[in-house]
Amino acid sequence: MDSGMISKIEKAKRYSEEPDRVSFERFAVQFRGTHESHQVTYDRGAWSCTCEFFGQRGVCSHTMAMERLLDPMLTIQMGSPSDPVSEEEVAR
Repeated sequence: MDSGMISKIEKAKRYSEEPDRVSFERFAVQFRGTHESHQVTYDRGAWSCTCEFFGQRGVCSHTMAMERLLDPMLTIQMGSPSDPVSEEEVAR
């Protein structure tokens, strides 16, 4: 392996240990649910899902699962309106 590639690998490792370098702005994923797949999107702090439940309630198991998966990365972003929904809030 050449020295240029070695330095890039070392830099990537260092970057991966500094998650505050990353700010999520927007992304979309296909989420395979129990019965069908849905598209879950994140756009500047707002979650959205194509499932019927999200359309009715503005939150769903798919968006909550994504929040739980990405919580360590999303909570680094101070001032982000995408705070994970607590179980108490869901019960209301």
